[in-house]
Amino acid sequence: MNEQEYMKMLYVIDDYYEGNPIIIQWRNGLKVKCKSITGMYETDTEPGDEDYIGEYAAAVGDVEILKKGQDDSVLIYNDCIEISLKCIPQKISLDDGTVLWEREK
Repeated sequence: MNEQEYMKMLYVIDDYYEGNPIIIQWRNGLKVKCKSITGMYETDTEPGDEDYIGEYAAAVGDVEILKKGQDDSVLIYNDCIEISLKCIPQKISLDDGTVLWEREK
């Protein structure tokens, strides 16, 4: 996934969330309903850190698991999931099924 597609995905989460739940799915089969979002932010690692990748991310919260994933590759921590380069969803939609963004193959 290129940077432009990644940023478009983050803006979809940030722009389309208006208090209504969004549904997010990952390749491992995990499907969740998210009822809140932090907005976009820059990751907290600093240049010079071994793990620094200088990226933007967003966290979704009030996560309700609709379908469990086949593995633990998507971390749910304190009822939140961080959407980042390490955790890119496959599909984002509204609760009514309207697809807002889908990852290109």
